[in-house]
Amino acid sequence: MTALLASVAAYTVVFSLVAATAEHLSRPGLLARALAAHRVVAAPTAVAALAVGAEAVLAGTGIVALRAESQGLRVAVLLGSAGLLALYAGYGLYLRSTGRGGPCGCSRLEMPMTGWVVARAAVLAGLALVGLAWSGSIAGWARADATLVVVLLAAATFATLLWHLPSAMYQPAGAADRTVRRSRGTTVGGRPG
Repeated sequence: MTALLASVAAYTVVFSLVAATAEHLSRPGLLARALAAHRVVAAPTAVAALAVGAEAVLAGTGIVALRAESQGLRVAVLLGSAGLLALYAGYGLYLRSTGRGGPCGCSRLEMPMTGWVVARAAVLAGLALVGLAWSGSIAGWARADATLVVVLLAAATFATLLWHLPSAMYQPAGAADRTVRRSRGTTVGGRPG
């Protein structure tokens, strides 16, 4: 059971890093603009490039480590991923606690920095630690059997759910009021919808 849990955790982290890298590369200036809006780091463009570069290296190395079944490389990737994702969670928590909202810069959707963004980073950091704890039992690609299929399907599902969690849970100000009014059959002016 620990092998399945560790495998799903490790693959979920790597798949999420691949998605993050792809999102950042598809809109290269988005993260730098978000960091500039937060007014926390001195060189937002350099920090954004460093963050995206770290994600890309960890994602690419993670794929290689899972493919080659290299224990040392897996440990390095999962340790680096846990550190990077914990840093993201800490940064987001700092922004939220100091009232410095603004965009998260984490996806193409230009989402604000919400608690869900912080929670996603924290959950992914935790998954990296779970994979790290049992890194020797992670299913590699050499074992192309039913276990690997289950791991890949579960990890792809969890990575997709975690990636979309902040946008799925985000409700702009007033959205709940509009939903209630629509369900009652009225609009903002009180007229029937």
